[in-house]
Amino acid sequence: NSALVTPWRGRGRAQRGGGRPDLAAQTFDRATHITHVNEGPHNIEQVEILEALAEANVRRGDLEAARDVLDRIHILNVRHFENDMLGLLPSLMRRANWQHRAGYYNDERATYRRAIRVIEEAAGRDDPRLVEPLVKLGKSYYYFEPLADNIAAPVNSPGAAESYLKRANRIAEASSELPWFEIASARLALADYYLARESVSRARRIYGEVWDELSAFEDGLDMRGELMQSLAPIWQEPLPPYTKGAAGIKDGRDGDIRNGTVSVKYKVDDRGRPRIAEIVTQPGEFSDMERMVARELKRRRFRPLVVDGKITPSEMQT
Repeated sequence: NSALVTPWRGRGRAQRGGGRPDLAAQTFDRATHITHVNEGPHNIEQVEILEALAEANVRRGDLEAARDVLDRIHILNVRHFENDMLGLLPSLMRRANWQHRAGYYNDERATYRRAIRVIEEAAGRDDPRLVEPLVKLGKSYYYFEPLADNIAAPVNSPGAAESYLKRANRIAEASSELPWFEIASARLALADYYLARESVSRARRIYGEVWDELSAFEDGLDMRGELMQSLAPIWQEPLPPYTKGAAGIKDGRDGDIRNGTVSVKYKVDDRGRPRIAEIVTQPGEFSDMERMVARELKRRRFRPLVVDGKITPSEMQT
């Protein structure tokens, strides 16, 4: 009965929120099956359920299953928007976001390029809708898919990332349609890139210009507070849930698991680099976990705080 879809979907959300993504995945599968029986296997109404299923698979660590669901969603949307390619854009942007969260960075970049082509073919190469996928494509180059090593590092691809971010800024600055928040975000993304590439003087110049421009009107002061007066990561990888000393990542499925916590106090300097002041690990013998957290934090880069138009070291963070 099609009336069962809503309660099954609600049950799946409750299971996912209650820390049982495995049960949630089964429930969302059931809800999807009911839509197939009543609306056919290609009905567009199932997309919302499939997105919830993909999320459940990501949370339970089954990234291949999540990838398969994303492919199903994409096929459904391509079929549905066959005669309205711009209507496919929201789906493509969600797909790229899911791919990023699952760590499929090469797929993410391919999806953003597809979104860019759709806009260019339908609306031209200077359409302001290009700004968002161009910025996100540029940011994606901070990440790569590890091969043998499970600890990822930023990609050394200065030309590709910079070209996309510069193009986004050219389109944003020439547009009379984009709100100031999006224009400022695009400019800050380019400044963040220069900071990450150690082109500190260029980063400082852009940070200062954006600060001055946002300080010139009342609504800009709120944007300035949101974008420039709180620490924001330029890139960060999620920590793995399990460690196994020098042997690398532990899959956590053999039952021999102990829990521990790592608390870190650090400051962020005027180049966006964290400086660790103190690490406390409970229990103390979890030295491998402590080393992993310290290594990951040192790798990260933040957009530094900006005060009176100048980038400034932060207070102590935890």
